[in-house]
Amino acid sequence: MTIDELKQYCDNEFSNIDRIMHELFTVFKHEKAEYTLAEQAAISTYIMNTYSAVESILKQMLLYDKLDVGDAPGWHEKVLRKAGEIGILPPDLLHTISKYLSFRNYFIYTYMFNIKWEDMKPLVEGVKEMIEQIRAETSEYLQTI
Repeated sequence: MTIDELKQYCDNEFSNIDRIMHELFTVFKHEKAEYTLAEQAAISTYIMNTYSAVESILKQMLLYDKLDVGDAPGWHEKVLRKAGEIGILPPDLLHTISKYLSFRNYFIYTYMFNIKWEDMKPLVEGVKEMIEQIRAETSEYLQTI
């Protein structure tokens, strides 16, 4: 992959994130207090999709830098750890994104009705800021390679 292909890949993933965020905020409204299970399922899926896109961007950046992030057990955590180690993610953003990875892992292996809204709500409320930070850090990193 060339640097231009990597940049195009990241642009495409951020476009996907923008679409996901638009859909997420057609369902989630700050002033709304309660959500049906179907609405919570949609919100959960959008949060998980957003994290997956971020992870995909980070993985491609690490692969471009020829860092091993193979699909062995634990590769999801490895992507975040390596992105932090080489300076793509500052510690505070790494900590924030780790919460989304934890949610993703929980979401995949549980029934929707076991996910508590109070656990999901802070992720939804913080997702825009997290994406803005990821976008900025990705852009900055891509300028250095």
